Amino acid sequence: MARLFLINPPTDETVRTPLLSFLYLAAALRRGGHQVALLDCSAEFAPKDHVEIVARALEFAPDLVGIHCKTLYAQDAYALARSFAGRVKLVCGGPHPTVAPLEPLQQGFDFSVRGEGEETLTELCDALDGKRSLNDVRSLAYQGGLNPSRGFLLDLDALASPIDALDLFDPRWYGHEKTVPPAGLLSSRGCPAACTFCSNNVTGRRFRYRSPGSIASEIRELRKRTDFIAFSFFDDSFAVGRRRMNELCDALVGLGVQWTCTAHPAHLDPDILEQMKRAGCGGVDIGMESGDPAMLLRIGKGVTVERVLEVLGWARDLGLHCMLNLMFGWPDETLDELRTTVDFIERAAPLAAAFNARGVLVPYPGTQIYDENHARFGFTEWWLREPPLRYRPFPSSWDRAEVKRAYADDAALARNYFRLSDAHLDLIQQGLQRKADATYRKIAAPTAPGWEPNVAAAGAR
Repeated sequence: MARLFLINPPTDETVRTPLLSFLYLAAALRRGGHQVALLDCSAEFAPKDHVEIVARALEFAPDLVGIHCKTLYAQDAYALARSFAGRVKLVCGGPHPTVAPLEPLQQGFDFSVRGEGEETLTELCDALDGKRSLNDVRSLAYQGGLNPSRGFLLDLDALASPIDALDLFDPRWYGHEKTVPPAGLLSSRGCPAACTFCSNNVTGRRFRYRSPGSIASEIRELRKRTDFIAFSFFDDSFAVGRRRMNELCDALVGLGVQWTCTAHPAHLDPDILEQMKRAGCGGVDIGMESGDPAMLLRIGKGVTVERVLEVLGWARDLGLHCMLNLMFGWPDETLDELRTTVDFIERAAPLAAAFNARGVLVPYPGTQIYDENHARFGFTEWWLREPPLRYRPFPSSWDRAEVKRAYADDAALARNYFRLSDAHLDLIQQGLQRKADATYRKIAAPTAPGWEPNVAAAGAR
């Protein structure tokens, strides 16, 4: 029996509920016979100081400390690893080591895990317990080499229930006294789309899904233990498969919960949207990314402008809150193509309930966009070479100044990864402002000077 201490490092990404990924990992480790403790240092009231975090971890007398790592916060994870100063073995897991598995080994880690970690981390603990060889732990990177990949987990119903690890999360980290439920659930893993900008390497392109019964049972159990009444499905692409959607929606009816999801517009039609609403869906996050037909083809989005407008109209007619995601700053995008997307905001605004905040493209490792452009534009390993990309926090209240700031202030714009012209940057800023204007119009009618939306044509001087 090994002892593992999991840590979500302190970052500016405020976390308000238990991490679903940690719940799955901890439940799998417990089922495997190992002892687990954890610390969510991105929670508002959790420890932030590295000295205190290290002391809390070592007090558990762990055989292994696991540190979660996203690309945006790689420097934070590596700094925390250095704080342990070799006093315990360290393993790095999450989206970033999945695409750069050897990098953590150069930053103070003994091991790193690629992809879904439930089986790999459990087997690593078995190896530390002397029950298997490190060479036999698939998807593991360590000083002895990079083991072959185990592929994706296919039987999601066979995974240990994340609810079994809820007790490991101190509700006081999140400002509560009673058990805090996760903000979302997973009904599937993987996304069959092939967008050039998306790095979903942890769950991959192979779509796998849970049975409707297991999802419904999980919701019922959460409702028994907590005040779980509203949540999001964290699926990469929720609405894949008509038969699956019909069966899942049937299973969700009558559970007394409201939920939202992210879905590809190609998978949505009036019947599916109606089924979703009947099952408790209150909103859908739609990924479109560009309003220009040529750009949609180049980024591999697999959807047309007309289809998106149809979906927005169907959702509006059903009373579903539809958030439309648009992105700016594509490499080799012409001013005319960018202007088409910015002008599209006014076209979509009467149908969409809101637009996404920010939205300037960041070239994440593991994406086609990164692979094809990092050497050309000189941003290779930008997450290590440059100061951390820090976004200002989202609004604490929905007043005009806060919404305007949250939508129009995108830290990635100043990085200008693709060396866009000043005219491009000015037009992108207009697009960010237009999304803010359109979204706030949905929340409250403007009453103060300085907030009135600018309806001039995009790029107009």
